[in-house]
Amino acid sequence: MTVLIIGFTAVILLMIVVVTDISKVFLVRRDLDATADGAVLAAANGLATVTAQPGPGRDATIDPDQASRLTADYLDQIAATTTFDNLTWSVTVEGTTVKVHLTSTTPLPFNPPGRPTTPTITSEAAATVPIR
Repeated sequence: MTVLIIGFTAVILLMIVVVTDISKVFLVRRDLDATADGAVLAAANGLATVTAQPGPGRDATIDPDQASRLTADYLDQIAATTTFDNLTWSVTVEGTTVKVHLTSTTPLPFNPPGRPTTPTITSEAAATVPIR
């Protein structure tokens, strides 16, 4: 009976460790997704007032440097570097679409052997800039 109780206790403790670590990663990923969405919307809304309009019914030409500047301004405004550990970001422009890619690390509450102590979490968001 003692062996069975010890075995069940070990299984329950292992489940608590796994669920806690997965929950931590999930919550950070959710916050990183929301930050990426906000950054790409800030860039797209800022770029919506473009000077070069190719014609009716077509999308605008996007300036990559301006997209990067607007994204950086948004991330500074919400203090994303203090919210996320080792935050790195990049902005790419493909045609009329702005993409923001965020990468961060997070320490896990428990550190079982064989798993990384600070997993890398990434998020990407995209938005198309319409003509106004």
